[in-house]
Amino acid sequence: MKSLKYGLVALSICAIALGCAPQRMPEQEGEKVPLSRVIPLITTQYQGVRSLQAQVTVKLEVQEEFYLLHGLFLYENPASLRLQLAANLGPTLGEVIYADGLLTILVPSEERLYQGWLQETGPEEGTPSLAMSFQDYLDAEHGRFPTRLYGEAEGAGLRFELRLKKPKVNAPVPAGAFIPRTVGWEIRPLADLKELLYYTSRGEKQR
Repeated sequence: MKSLKYGLVALSICAIALGCAPQRMPEQEGEKVPLSRVIPLITTQYQGVRSLQAQVTVKLEVQEEFYLLHGLFLYENPASLRLQLAANLGPTLGEVIYADGLLTILVPSEERLYQGWLQETGPEEGTPSLAMSFQDYLDAEHGRFPTRLYGEAEGAGLRFELRLKKPKVNAPVPAGAFIPRTVGWEIRPLADLKELLYYTSRGEKQR
């Protein structure tokens, strides 16, 4: 647990140094979703459009520390998504790329990526999960889509709120937008992240 605490402290210090601003969030209720189903669930919310591009702001709470991130959100029907996040006036902190079941999480500062195929799981005991909710919908030609997403990792001290700003509906998505270009980066299995989240959750419960 000490190494985990030191890691969270280091994350907080880096976020502050890069310009993240404290932003408290009100607690919200949401549907409990297994971690492996969160990204696929998000993509289903946007299947009423052919594509979507938007600026995003993300309020992030980690172990009662509060930060504000900015970035870009790309979606292409039926199930491709890219989320790029950076601190205010700072470099990219991380990216999430999802395309037809393959999830890639990029950590530029370490030139490392986590990659693997998501497998559908049920709400089994000990399975990491998020309480998710979708709000502030906008109408589109073939449906509607949310511009505000909320998630909370129960027992892990993690909450976030993502807001889409100035969405562009059905605009052409840049070629190769959902292909990570990371020549020479270290590649790790996605399961490494799952083990970390599971360890974090158990550590919080044992306090």
